[in-house]
Amino acid sequence: MAGRGRSALTSPARASGQPEAKARARGHAGEGRPRRAPPVHPRPLLYTAQDLARFCEVDLKTIHHWADGGKIAHHRTEGRHLRFRRNHVVAFLRRHGYPLHAELAAARPTVFFALGGAASSAGGAEDAPQNEIVKKLAPRFAVRRFDNALAAIAHLVAGEPDVLVAALDDPTWSGPRAARALKAAAATSWIALVVVTADANDAGASAAREAGADLVLEASELPRVGGELTRMLGVE
Repeated sequence: MAGRGRSALTSPARASGQPEAKARARGHAGEGRPRRAPPVHPRPLLYTAQDLARFCEVDLKTIHHWADGGKIAHHRTEGRHLRFRRNHVVAFLRRHGYPLHAELAAARPTVFFALGGAASSAGGAEDAPQNEIVKKLAPRFAVRRFDNALAAIAHLVAGEPDVLVAALDDPTWSGPRAARALKAAAATSWIALVVVTADANDAGASAAREAGADLVLEASELPRVGGELTRMLGVE
């Protein structure tokens, strides 16, 4: 995928491993204990000016003209090269009537799922429905689970997810006020926000929408979050 990553924006994420000699040296001390590899989290989906030109079937001059004219959100690397976030690319293509390119549709966006159950993949009985939802999301999305909204927000800048799913009544954040702050900050404004609430028609849900939440779902509708994210993020 062109244009992915933070420090090396055009390099895909790579899993890091121990050199073979070091692994052998550590072997005897750890015998009999299961070894768990550290999780490798995907890097954000970024695209180059060349990518966008290919998606829109225009030349590079047009892409630079669009960017300079503020027609599409973007940022620049230290070398002044244009980079476009996937959410912005999808929104731009839809807004101007371009079809979603197959490369975009085949991407695997990152979802921060901040509705609890992060501590254990097995979880308790109360986590079973959420575990099933996350399991269904996994084929199309890279899902990271967090115990609460605050824990997820603490990782937003470093993790750069495409979407954050959080509960409106989560006591660790301020709901609509936090949503407004996330949408106002340049480092997080592009992240799609899905708010889960007991009643999608109450005042809190309305306030979340006004604050910039991209989708408000009732808790009873959470099983369809996969379909909603698929449509929102333009994945197959």
